[in-house]
Order: sequence, then structure tokens, then C-alpha cells
Amino acid sequence: MSVELWSLVWGGLLLFMLILLSANANVSAMGLGWGIGNRDEAATTAGWGARARRAYLNHLENLLIYACFAIPAHLAGVSTELSILGAQIFIIARILYAIVYVAGITVAGIRTLCWLGGVIGYALIFIALLQNT
Repeated sequence: MSVELWSLVWGGLLLFMLILLSANANVSAMGLGWGIGNRDEAATTAGWGARARRAYLNHLENLLIYACFAIPAHLAGVSTELSILGAQIFIIARILYAIVYVAGITVAGIRTLCWLGGVIGYALIFIALLQNT
């Protein structure tokens, strides 16, 4: 399997881990009865739990965009140095983004820089796709 698709797989695992973190925080804040119930009342999680939810929603959006470029590249047989570099930058940036966001680190706009790294990663795959199809 290509590096581009492996990055998608690892991105899916990261999404699952962020969802678990968020769910854990919600159940901790709202109680087990809320967790196994219908959850008609929205969770009132704060701190790292709320950040985990925002991180997974952001990651979901970015993973979808990544998949929209990585899957067609794979189907078209495009796996170049540029697309591989893009896949590597994407997954590393997204892992760093998740860690920085959930931990609440705000020094020097680091979260935004990590987000931008992910965008650059999938942009490189898109460029490789355009160059080779």
C-alpha cells in the first residue's frame, strides 16, 4: 500500500483516538447514566475534553479533504516524491496538531502552524495529482 494511503489509515486511527478522548471527557463530566442514555442533554465538557472534541471535528474536516486527494492519486497510480512528502507532512502535522490542541498549548500560534502543515501536506498531493494525470 502506498505512503499516501497509509497516511490516510493513520489519520483514521488518530480520528478514532480523538473521538475516544472526547467521549471519555463527556462521560466523566456528565456521568455514566448520560453516557449510556439517549443524551438528549448536550455535554457540558470544558478544558481538555472540549478541546479534544474541537480537535476531532477539525481533524475530520481535514481528513476528508486529504482523502479527496490521496484516494484519486492512488487510483491514478500517482505516488511521486512530492505526493509521498505531502502525505508524510500531513500525518506528522495532524498528530502534532492533536497533541498541541488537546494539551492547550498556545505558544507562538503553534496550533495554527500545525494546521497549516496539514494543509500544505494535502496541497502537495493535489499538485502531484495535477502534474501526473
